[in-house]
Formats: sequence, C-alpha cells, structure tokens
Amino acid sequence: MDSNDAIWAWKLDTLPEETTTIVLNIYPKNISDTSTKSSTEGSAHAATQFLLEHLPKGNGLVKLLLPLQSGYIVQSDFLERRMVDCLDVTELQGFVTPGQHISGYTAEVYHGMSISSLLSYSYGAIVVQNDSSLSVETMSTAINDQLVKRLSFPWLSSTPIPRKRLALVGACSLVKAQGYLLAAASLNIAMVVFDEPSHWLSDNAYSHLREDFVPLDMAIDIDMVHRIAAALKRYQNCMEENHIDGVISLDERFHTIIAHVATQLDLKTSPPESVGLVQNKFKTRQLDTNDFCRLIRSPEDLEKMLTKEGPQLTYPLIIKPAKGWCSEGVWKVANEQELCEKVHLLWRESFSAWHGNEVVIETYVEGPEIDANIVLVDGEIVVFEANDDFPCTGDYNDESGARVQNFVETSNMLPSALPPYELQSVQQRLHELALAAGFRNAILHIEAKLRNSSCHYAKTDLDGLVDLELKTPATTTTQPKDVFLIEINPRAPGWQEVEATARTYGVCYYSISLLNALADKERIVSLSKPFLGGPQYHMQLLYVSAQKGGIYKFGDICNSVLQAPGQEHQLSAHVVKSASLLKDGEEVLDPSTGQVYGTFIAIFLVISRTNRKEAMRIGHEIERLVREYTDGF
Repeated sequence: MDSNDAIWAWKLDTLPEETTTIVLNIYPKNISDTSTKSSTEGSAHAATQFLLEHLPKGNGLVKLLLPLQSGYIVQSDFLERRMVDCLDVTELQGFVTPGQHISGYTAEVYHGMSISSLLSYSYGAIVVQNDSSLSVETMSTAINDQLVKRLSFPWLSSTPIPRKRLALVGACSLVKAQGYLLAAASLNIAMVVFDEPSHWLSDNAYSHLREDFVPLDMAIDIDMVHRIAAALKRYQNCMEENHIDGVISLDERFHTIIAHVATQLDLKTSPPESVGLVQNKFKTRQLDTNDFCRLIRSPEDLEKMLTKEGPQLTYPLIIKPAKGWCSEGVWKVANEQELCEKVHLLWRESFSAWHGNEVVIETYVEGPEIDANIVLVDGEIVVFEANDDFPCTGDYNDESGARVQNFVETSNMLPSALPPYELQSVQQRLHELALAAGFRNAILHIEAKLRNSSCHYAKTDLDGLVDLELKTPATTTTQPKDVFLIEINPRAPGWQEVEATARTYGVCYYSISLLNALADKERIVSLSKPFLGGPQYHMQLLYVSAQKGGIYKFGDICNSVLQAPGQEHQLSAHVVKSASLLKDGEEVLDPSTGQVYGTFIAIFLVISRTNRKEAMRIGHEIERLVREYTDGF
C-alpha cells in the first residue's frame, strides 16, 4: 500500500466525456503538516505542493483534476478562466504551461493507480469551501456539477501548439491592453509591441507583458501603412527567430491601416476594404438602406441639404461623425435649429482633428438597442452573444431632467431579456450584414435596434427602475419587426464588455481576437464554447460618467463606494470587478461639448445569482453612492 493511502481519504469521480476529466477527491483528515511532508518527500509535482499548502489547514475538500485523454493544452490558464466566480471554490490552481503536452488515461487505468501516481497526472486543483451546514459529499456533488458545466469544451488539442509571434501596433492604455497581453502568454503567443518611444510598455516594469518593444512613429499620415510594414520587415530581418505571424491593433483609429499592413506582408486579416467600409458609418448604412441617411462635409453641404430636403425632414434625427467611437459627437435633434447647432459643434477643430469632418444625418429609430458580438469562422457563426444596451439620456425627451442628453453608455444587461425568437431574428440579420460587408473570419462588435419589438423600456417598479417589459398584445402584432443596424465594429467589444462576457458565459474575446489575427481556427472554435446550461448569473455592466466638466478630486471612487459604511458586504458581494477611471487632478471636459472620451468616472460589473432585477437594484444604489460621493460630478 502507498504510504499516502494510509494518510489521505480519497476517491475518484468520473465526469462526462465532454469534460475530458476525472476528479480525484482528497478529503480532510486529522493529519499533521509533518506527516504530510514526509509522505510526499521526493515528489516534485505541483499537485503535491498544492496539497501541502491546503490540506493541513483543514480548508475543506481538495479536488485534483486528471485528464482522460492525451493532448496539447489549448490555453494554459483555461481552468482559472472557466472556473471564475464559481460558488464555494476558495482556491484554484492550474498546473500546466502554454502548449504543453499532457498524458491522460482511462478511468479504469486510474482506478488501478496509487495516490502518489495519480498526483503526477493532475492538471489542476480546487479547494471546496468547508461549509458545516452541508455534508462534504453534498458539496462535492455540487462542485462536480459546476465542473461539468464549465469544462465541457475541447481544452485539449490533438495537434501541437507551436509558439507564435504577434506584432501589436498601438497598445493604448494599461486597462485596455493588459487582458490581451495576459491572454497571449497563456496561448503560447509572444507579443512584440510597436509604439511611440514614450509608450508605457517601453518601461522595463512591464517587460513581463511583452517579448520586445520597438519604438515607432505613430503619426497618422499617408505614409503610415508603409512605415509600419517597413518596421515589421526590419524587425524580422534582424534575426531569423524574429518571424512575425500576425499583426493586431487595439487602437480604434488603426484598424483599416493594420489590415492594409497585414495584406502587404501576406499576414492573415479581414479584407481592408471590409474593415474600411464598416469604420465609416455612412458606408455601413448603405448595407442596410431602409431609412433616411445623408452625408455632409461642409456648411455648404448642410445648406444644400436643408434647401432641398428641409421641409420634408422628419424629426427627430441623429447626427454623428462618420468616423467616430465611444459615442463621441452623437446627438438627437428635434428641429432644424438644433440640427445646425450640433453639426457645427462637430466641425470644431478640437473635434474634427480626431474624427474628421464627415457628418452623418439619419433617422432616429425607436426600439430596444442591442449590443451583439459575433465570431465568424469561414463565414459561419461560432459565437453569437447579445446583451441589452439600456437607453442613454439622449434617447429620452428633454423633460427627462437629464443634465446632459447624449449617447454615452449607461448600462448593459447580460443575458438579454428579449424573447428568443426576436434574438434569433437579430442573429440572422446581423449575420447577413456581416457577410455582405465581406467578413468571413472575424470578431465583430455590432450595435443595432429592434424596431417594432414585442418589448419596450418602461418603469416597472415602485423604485423607478427602467427595464424591458412586454408591450400589451394589441401593439405587438400590427407591424413587422426588423433589425436596424447602427454600426459594425471590426473588433472585440470594449475591455469592460469582454470582461463581462468572459465571466458570464466563459467565452473570452481577448483570446479569440489574438487567435483570429493568427487564423488559428481550431482554437477559436474550442474557446467559443460557452458554459453548459447558459450564463452563470445575471450581470449589469454599469457605466457611471461625468455629468459636468471640471477637475476630478474624489479619489478611488470604487473603493469609497464598495467600502461605504453599512454597505461593505452587501454591495461588494455582488461586484465581481470594478475600475475607477479618473484620478485626482484630471481635467474632465464637459460632456455637453460632445467630446466624451475620458469622462467615465467608473465601471462596475454587478451580478445576481437570483434574478435580473436584483442586479439592477444594486447597480442603482452603486450609482447613487457615486453621485453622492462626487457631489454630482
């Protein structure tokens, strides 16, 4: 008998085939740290060290996970990613490295092994909370159920996963780039950053996030494509091992440029024509020309349009820059006077320097707005995920009392509350439009409205919360429903929505974006499998933005709110991630200027395992506290 057999009580649980996993349960016993160390002496496997650290503490049941097949690890931190926010798991650790080959056996073979032999095959471990109100077996069964939901995807590949190298041109801020860089390391992808010499990633303090940093002039001019392509070629020619397998950018302004660079270097990319088309909101509208839409470039264009079509214009209208992002410069106008006023705001030098002088004027469409994320492989959808994009202040009439009426994000809810048949219609139409734009292998963030939906936003509670609810039957059958495309973004959603989706569904767009730049279709399909049985909770993605301009002076607002007296546990237990986005001394532009970049105070990911309404109520209280602690900033 193995000496460990006498010390530890253990048994094996075989999970369904889809998990590729058998569980080695090691139960707490009255053992000493000394006896544990002596019984594992000479064993170097990480599972042994994990047991040494956790079993003597009596933290509860330890589950070691063993593979039922052999293969190559698709993503080294897949266990940590898929078990995120799992109830009653107090500790978690994977024991594998990027691209590692591991050996697995059948359940019958494992049942014939001693525990010391079993330890050497473990690919990861978790500690189950010691809950005195429940039996260990009850807790164990509940966690096994979670393992089935979360690990039922192909996390092993039958083919080797060689190390690849991506050029990252335009890494933006730490909060935006960090998720991509950490995902790259786990996918066996080396990142070489090309950016301004003063960029934060040039600092040695961040060398662990990238393989190399190459200074590059990032001025946006007619030579930029050639300049980037030449820099990548020089880097590759320096040493044979510097081969670059793909190129990507996190900067909204560079997507079309990077597609041209990739084409020049014969790297994988979506067609530059497709990327350029969807980065222009007027050209995108031509994919789906079902409403009034005009493009103007000058005061003369505006005057001509008003002279020709002014009397026939149906208000309200939307105006926005043809090349814009972050809802900058998007306005709803109720009459010709407002139209002229807001269009001229977009032609200010401070604004047009970023977004150009092309302005789109189009119909304002009623209906629930949807944020949809689509992953295409060879033209087929492997991920479609939609969430409810709640009304902005600009969606309401002036009597709403909002201090600034614009289209800055306020809140998203995952999963969507729209009926499944309506979401199916949205998926079908957005798929058609993505293909019409020329995309076949891509990750796309698409915004749309569902006109004549069976649902609308209304106050549904005595506390004044607004949510989707069904209209009365008389209003749901009179008009055909259709999808109104707002925009297609040739990229993953913003980092905050990437985090929300990864936690709610188990699908990480950081990873998929990197693999898409390498055309690694097998791993994209593997990592596109959501949790079995659907989302693990309801989530509100809460954006709190400034209501006025000025100097920010309220410190780390997330910490202040989540540690508010009397709220320490009630709120923080429902917030899985938060970020304070302003620092003391930062100047914030008044959002009434239309320049809203840099006006977000904080973001909170608020969850409820009970129902959607609970998440919304907690989010409402969090926003109230932010406004209180910042004096209505």
